[in-house]
Amino acid sequence: MEAALSYWKLVPERVYTVTSMTMKKSKEYVTPIGKFTFVNAPLPYYSFGIQRVQLTSRQFVLMASPEKALCDKIIATSGIVFRSKQQVMDFLTEDMRIDIQLLTNFNKNAIAGWLGDAPKRSSLEMLLKILIGL
Repeated sequence: MEAALSYWKLVPERVYTVTSMTMKKSKEYVTPIGKFTFVNAPLPYYSFGIQRVQLTSRQFVLMASPEKALCDKIIATSGIVFRSKQQVMDFLTEDMRIDIQLLTNFNKNAIAGWLGDAPKRSSLEMLLKILIGL
């Protein structure tokens, strides 16, 4: 989630915790090489927006698309329930420190297609309204 947001250059910070969505039970592991968090996402939402990304000439990973990483962040962050466009804008610009210009090329149709199966549907609908208005 945060690592994907960082990879896609949506957030300016370096990421120290690797958070992944999983179909299994949510868990957290602290190891000598880092902290790894797994957050449950229900099917079929879990499988949406996953891409094969080449990191090096011999290394490939499955990673959330920019759209999916942002949706996952909203879904996995407790206490987030967007009721207005201003709340979404505050989250994106103040909490996440995302440059709004970077969101103009987001695939809005993909997000719209996920809504029927997504947790926190109303919050993602509010995000979609912001994206459409950019």
